[in-house]
Amino acid sequence: MKLSYIIILIAGASIALTACKKNTFHVTERDIITNTALIKIGYFSPSINNQGIQLKINGTRVSNNFVYPIAFPGGGLNTGGSNNSDYVTVTPGETTITLSVPKVGTAEDSVPVLTFSQALSANKKYTFFTTDSVPNVSGVIVEDDTAPVDTGARVKLINLIPNVPAVDFYHRGVLLKANVKFKEVTEYMNIPFGNDVWAIRRAGAPITEAVLGTQTINTVRQRIYTFMARGWQGGTGTLNPRISAIFVQ
Repeated sequence: MKLSYIIILIAGASIALTACKKNTFHVTERDIITNTALIKIGYFSPSINNQGIQLKINGTRVSNNFVYPIAFPGGGLNTGGSNNSDYVTVTPGETTITLSVPKVGTAEDSVPVLTFSQALSANKKYTFFTTDSVPNVSGVIVEDDTAPVDTGARVKLINLIPNVPAVDFYHRGVLLKANVKFKEVTEYMNIPFGNDVWAIRRAGAPITEAVLGTQTINTVRQRIYTFMARGWQGGTGTLNPRISAIFVQ
């Protein structure tokens, strides 16, 4: 499979100092790709032993082994992966995503984790999110919007906690979006950027009830993110409920 990436660069510190513009990023397209589909994976399926997983697209391995939680090939905040918003380029049409634990030292599947197929359209970007844990891993594909952001940051939200019917997302102590059901994806919304506290609560829970998870996350002006609730209610260690974000652009 021909692989190609869209590289999105965050402006270097020296540029920021010279221009006196902080919390700003610039997009540089190193390779203009048309008539292809772009996809990345957000692997958010926690397990106690957290085995290494490989990703295949249409039968071809496209990753090294990775572990929860991670976005591949791009990264995010409070998750593993790089500091950019890369995507894998695929031929438009029916696309099969396969996740497995490989046999040691090979690309051969040893323990199947998930196989998922969906038609992808040309000139569109997608993120495939996983949730739940082996052997019950499931996934959902979300179309990503990279329209320019004039002010603030742009976010959409997704609930990936399988044992909570719905969650409420809080930003800066204020309810941002209520009653986001399991595997539901919200519309995009613009928010103020900055190093802010995010929290998730059981949907409809009073403010006096303990949060499911909280995290301080630094968003940047004009950048686009998907924020997610992940883990398990009542989980500990790798199963803890948490909040993460991955870079869309």
